[in-house]
Amino acid sequence: MRIFSLLFAFALSLGLAAEPVSVQVDAPTYAGEHIRLFAYSDLVTLSTMLLAEADLDAQGHAVLNAEVEGTSKVLLRVGAVGADFYLRAGNYHVSIPPPPVGEALPMGGTTRVDLEFIDLPALDVNALVGDLNERLDAFVAEQLATDNNAGMAEVAKVRAGKVTPAADSSRAPVQIFTGPQWNPVRTDTFAQKLQNFYASVNDPWFHNDVDYGLAGLYLGPRNDDRKLFDRYLKSKPVLYDVPEYVRFFSGFYEGYMMRFGYAKAPDQFMAFVRTARTDSLKAMLARNDFMRDPQVNELVLITGLYTEHGNKQFDPRGVLAVLQDVQAHSAFPENRKIAANMVADLTAMQPGQPLPPLQLRALDGTAADVSALPPGPVCIFITTPRCTYCEQELAALGQQVKEYGDYVQFIGIMAQGEQTEMPAWLKEHPAAAGITWYTPTRTDEFLEQLRLVSVPAVYLLKNNVLSASPGPLPSQGLTDALFSIKVKADEEQRLKPDRGLPPPRR
Repeated sequence: MRIFSLLFAFALSLGLAAEPVSVQVDAPTYAGEHIRLFAYSDLVTLSTMLLAEADLDAQGHAVLNAEVEGTSKVLLRVGAVGADFYLRAGNYHVSIPPPPVGEALPMGGTTRVDLEFIDLPALDVNALVGDLNERLDAFVAEQLATDNNAGMAEVAKVRAGKVTPAADSSRAPVQIFTGPQWNPVRTDTFAQKLQNFYASVNDPWFHNDVDYGLAGLYLGPRNDDRKLFDRYLKSKPVLYDVPEYVRFFSGFYEGYMMRFGYAKAPDQFMAFVRTARTDSLKAMLARNDFMRDPQVNELVLITGLYTEHGNKQFDPRGVLAVLQDVQAHSAFPENRKIAANMVADLTAMQPGQPLPPLQLRALDGTAADVSALPPGPVCIFITTPRCTYCEQELAALGQQVKEYGDYVQFIGIMAQGEQTEMPAWLKEHPAAAGITWYTPTRTDEFLEQLRLVSVPAVYLLKNNVLSASPGPLPSQGLTDALFSIKVKADEEQRLKPDRGLPPPRR
């Protein structure tokens, strides 16, 4: 058995027929828990889609059956831990270790662990990629150490007056070195040795991964973009399913949209974003010959906009409209899928969107679906046990429940902890009275649906549609929002005709 730490994500292979795969799981630490297998839909957004799920038996065993296309990066999740690995058609046997000792579990996402593969063939993609990653990491670590030592030795010479560094041509302060940079001859030698080492491996996908893993070593603060472009990108296909290619592509084009689009004509660029003139934005980027290929041009545009969507200079509605345009009209299926995942990510849990179908349990253990709430305004308060800040906000919320309980339905969800702990917790927290409480059926799924990364959290809804996401906390403006709901409800009631009077004559 070998343990491989797989560090790089990649997308599903495209245009291939789906083939069956079976994953036998041993996870005694998580016996009785629910386990899910996801595939990464694309590398840029890391969106996932469910492939298979099962309940681990009393010994912690389960078999997950699914279908995959080509080489797929997948995520195995159980409880608060997850593990990445690669799947191709066939059978796999893996063991999931216990969570790290002494490491705090995250509110959202998962703590990553390294899978243990049982009876893994030497030429399996997991063995190959694991071996490649170890060799690349070792080379980087060795060169960083070497360059740091050389750099510090040079600093000592300068301080001793034995060497006078040349003045920088830009008149910037003199520096001995600016960042990780090593002799390209060393990289060339390492690249040749690595390619020779894997020469007998008959796996085109893996050889692409090797080539672009090596290409990434040439990226740095003093790299020659022209040489890299001509060698690795010019007239080459976009390899969406090769993790090292996508990592190299992202590193090479990082900031290109801002440098060669926005920076050249800021007002014009922003006007095109604001009015969602996708073709005009593409034309601006195409002035740089590195982005004249239509497929590359479009991919650089949408990844750039996705990266900058939180930038206050960018109109968020315009960014979303451009992504939706690419999603609907791109000539490239892969770009359409990436844009669709970006749109889904940017619109999830946004005001105006329906609340996800949360699967919860009431205090008596019965199943409940909050999306089936009756019409009207709702305030959802999410907390966890043993959270001091949450308790302070809960105390403030208790006063608001008393004042606005006739106008707003208040729901509390204990995001973590056991349902059996709730009765004792409620007795210890009188401020929780007047709130209808639930616990998630599956905590990890609940956190994913709400994109929840911290607590306490508040959401305001009306007719099951989010009106504030997230909403203000009880001590930071929730009273104003609840007061507005009350005023509007009172006004609507005042304008209603008196039910005791006959209807007005026509």
